[in-house]
Amino acid sequence: MAIIPKLEIRQSQSLLMTPQLRQAINLLQLSNLELNDLIDQELENNPLLEKEELETNIIDNPDTSEEDFQADFNIDEQFDDSGYDQTEYGQIDANSWEAYNLSKSKRNEEDYDFIEERISSKETLQEKIEQQIRIKFKKKQDCFVASYLSQFLDGAGYFRGDLQQISEQLKTSKHYIEKILKQTKEFEPTGIFAQNLSECLQLQLQEKKIFNKKYAVLLQNLDILAEKKYKTLAKLCQCSETEIINLIKNIKELNPKPTADYNIASPQYIIPDVFVKQDKYGQYYVEMNNSSLPRLIINMEYAQNIQNKSKEKQVKSFIKEKIKSAQFLTKSLHQRAASILVVSSEIVKAQYEFFEKGINYLKPLSLKDIAERTEMHESTISRVTTNKYMHTPIGIFELKYFFSQAGTTFDGETQTSTTSIKHLLKKLIDEESPKEILSDDKLVEEMAKRGIQIARRTITKYREALKIPSSSQRKREKRNSLT
Repeated sequence: MAIIPKLEIRQSQSLLMTPQLRQAINLLQLSNLELNDLIDQELENNPLLEKEELETNIIDNPDTSEEDFQADFNIDEQFDDSGYDQTEYGQIDANSWEAYNLSKSKRNEEDYDFIEERISSKETLQEKIEQQIRIKFKKKQDCFVASYLSQFLDGAGYFRGDLQQISEQLKTSKHYIEKILKQTKEFEPTGIFAQNLSECLQLQLQEKKIFNKKYAVLLQNLDILAEKKYKTLAKLCQCSETEIINLIKNIKELNPKPTADYNIASPQYIIPDVFVKQDKYGQYYVEMNNSSLPRLIINMEYAQNIQNKSKEKQVKSFIKEKIKSAQFLTKSLHQRAASILVVSSEIVKAQYEFFEKGINYLKPLSLKDIAERTEMHESTISRVTTNKYMHTPIGIFELKYFFSQAGTTFDGETQTSTTSIKHLLKKLIDEESPKEILSDDKLVEEMAKRGIQIARRTITKYREALKIPSSSQRKREKRNSLT
């Protein structure tokens, strides 16, 4: 008997992400330098796009209206997550948002949230550091200062900031800044935040639990070590040359550049996206940095001339496509500028006392708080505050530094990165008592107390990835170390 396949008709919904939509979302998280690179690339690829040389506002060509463009490519349907009514700001210069009335924001966040879940991003060094900050520090001020200190890391992971200047900027004591810096030196990769090579190597030796007075002498005499004067070193360390060679062998296995594998160097120059200024009444207000990005215009006259002279459908189709692409880019830039200005303004309002009195008056602030004030989605706030800088009367800060609530609290609903879980796992094991070694099951319980739901097999997997022995093996090792 033949089997007849059953045919069914099902209706389902799906959201297709166009390249333009991906570009618009990506623009939100780009820094000024990255955005300038993208604009230069678009200028090369699109003959209709030009940089505006004159100090004039952008005026669309009267031959092509916004309605004509919308008829072919409805940007509201393609990108209704913009957060602002497109008809309100479509003709406004991207660098003139301080003149725009931002009270007319509109949002449709359900689709945006759907989109954000489908855009993955590789963890950067800064994200790794931020995860560890949230685990290490409980107080909002400590989180803020630690994040601010990370701005002074060079490409190798060394701290190059001036502690006195930083304490003056943040209106707090140098001793407090030194205290936070000392704690950041416990971060991974080991050796990060060290202030010189000797300290970097010492931190790694301490992690291996082999650091002693002989190593201390060697690290204090790296110049002699570089000259391979083993007899001199042996005399200083009060040991044999053979032992010195073994000590040096261990030092050579260390990493003098902890963050070199990330291929990330701190920027030499930070271009602020916004300026925070005070008016004559002492009130703070925010302005966009008009000089940080070029103004773009669409040469509609050139496009019209090509279309009039050419009868080929391919040429007309090409011009039409480039017009759409240029229109979408300028609108996306408008949206990006508006989002940065709105979010920055709300941050300044929320942290007014910080600007007036210093770090001790930094208020708890979450992405959700700003999202509610601006009627944006939290994922949008996260992207807007990444790699965006604010020039203030007391220094330059990344926007995300002002979000300092719940540094180490995990509520079970917030997604925690693999890095933070591994770091907490290592911390729990490092702090375990020799008389009470934590089994993998016990580690699951400890994680649950901190709001992290994780399976036992995952704990085992992460422990093995960190090259941490099993509980029985650790128990033997720690007992032997006591005898």
